[in-house]
Amino acid sequence: MSGPFLQSTDERLGYLVHLEPAEMASFVRKDYEILSSRFRMNRHFYRGSWHALPDRAAIYLGTRRADFTFSWFAYLQAYWAIRYSQALAKKSVVVLGGFDVCRDEDPHLSERLASIRYILRHSSVLLAVSERVRQQALEIEPSARIQLIYHGFDADAYSVGLKEPIATTVGYVRRGNLERKGLEVFVRAAARLPTMKFFLVGAWLDDSIEYLKSIASPNVTFTGFLSDERLLDLLRKTSVYVQASTHEGFGCSLAEAMLCGCVPVVSDRGAIPEVVGDSGIYVSPLEAETVAKGIREATLVTTLGARVRNRVATLFPLEHRRRQLLESVEDMF
Repeated sequence: MSGPFLQSTDERLGYLVHLEPAEMASFVRKDYEILSSRFRMNRHFYRGSWHALPDRAAIYLGTRRADFTFSWFAYLQAYWAIRYSQALAKKSVVVLGGFDVCRDEDPHLSERLASIRYILRHSSVLLAVSERVRQQALEIEPSARIQLIYHGFDADAYSVGLKEPIATTVGYVRRGNLERKGLEVFVRAAARLPTMKFFLVGAWLDDSIEYLKSIASPNVTFTGFLSDERLLDLLRKTSVYVQASTHEGFGCSLAEAMLCGCVPVVSDRGAIPEVVGDSGIYVSPLEAETVAKGIREATLVTTLGARVRNRVATLFPLEHRRRQLLESVEDMF
């Protein structure tokens, strides 16, 4: 599946090679829009092993027409984009997102090690969204040259509303995320704080939603997918945002919640400390009691909202990512 060319100011053609359309998260769309503001862009969604030959043929043809390929995550779609880029003397960019290069969190990473090393050795440009991700990739391939470019956010698009006794977390609802994204511990913590409302936001991708509903107390709401507008409305009135993950490559939803003045209750895993710093409350990601205690403590901190918003607005402005991303592509030529 390919998308149309978008408005640009440069005749060079870029080719986004990405995963399934459902995996095109807001941060991937944001990079695509940034690149489209400077270059002509097209795209292909890699559908996986069942469609390997048609996918590979499409990637080859798209790469042949393009001046550079751009891939999010060091999975097979990036591997083939780089293989064909090398064969056709084209440039390639890969953004490392975290789980794709994390030995500790992906039990199947050893099966992908050869392709990951190829990506890390042969991509023209490697970008990491956090220092933690950069270090994880260097553990796999110490010779890799990886540039750190944090995610970026338009602070003016977020605002702080009148806060209510609400705790929120955001994540795809699927079995792999029950522990990894702290979804189960979030739901279990709700039973210990019956006077607060708990909202779990995210599309339901498998039957794990039935399990979560079976253990949920009456104060938990499972919203399913929410539009950006509806999610922003919820975050503006949310007092506490919970990210009890066992791994995060960055934590975009966390940063967006902080821009809405939500006090973060988080684990210290992955890149979360890079985002939160000393502006949040840290808890064990696997213990519902400590998560509930952290949420309770966060509701008593009335002065932290402006501080957490200012941290994200200062450290992770969208303009920084825009400038650095465009420079990293232009410097290849």
